[in-house]
Amino acid sequence: MTGSDPVIQAWQAWAAKAPPPALAELRAGADRFHRAIRLRNRMEYGASVLVVICFTAYAFLLPHPIARIGAALIVLGTFYVVWQLHRRASAVDVPGVEGALPLLAHQRAQLVRQRDALAKVWLWYLLPFAPGLAVMMFGPTIARDPAALLHMGWGNSASILFVMAVFAGIWWLNHRAARKLQKAIDEIDALRGE
Repeated sequence: MTGSDPVIQAWQAWAAKAPPPALAELRAGADRFHRAIRLRNRMEYGASVLVVICFTAYAFLLPHPIARIGAALIVLGTFYVVWQLHRRASAVDVPGVEGALPLLAHQRAQLVRQRDALAKVWLWYLLPFAPGLAVMMFGPTIARDPAALLHMGWGNSASILFVMAVFAGIWWLNHRAARKLQKAIDEIDALRGE
């Protein structure tokens, strides 16, 4: 969910033309937001298919049984993430209403839904991958000699730091996008006089 900027830009492009919005402009902005969410989710689903294919292959091909278990856990984590993405952040069709207020209410609800999903990305998007990655990275070493963890080489340490940096980057980008969505929610609230 790191590609959230087009979603925010689509909404902000509409919100920049604020009071009072014409129904056609309001519908166009809601439609752009809907398409951006749908595109983002399709890219996430496509990436998930690649992860499932690669890590399913790893589950059968890796030499160490513990690493294979870690790969299988990543596949299971991916299925959980896909389910959560659909449940928390799928694109909801813009209703065919003829008034600006019902359309604003719908758009606000969708912004809140996306903001909430992005704000908790660590819980449903990142955390499900942690067990599988930990088992893959540390399992074989612990199985050979648990004390070897204290003497990991630079390569293993760099791999761990890289994974942590990727997780931190994904969290930061989504947190930033959630803050931008909150600004758009505040703009709608101002339009509605709330």
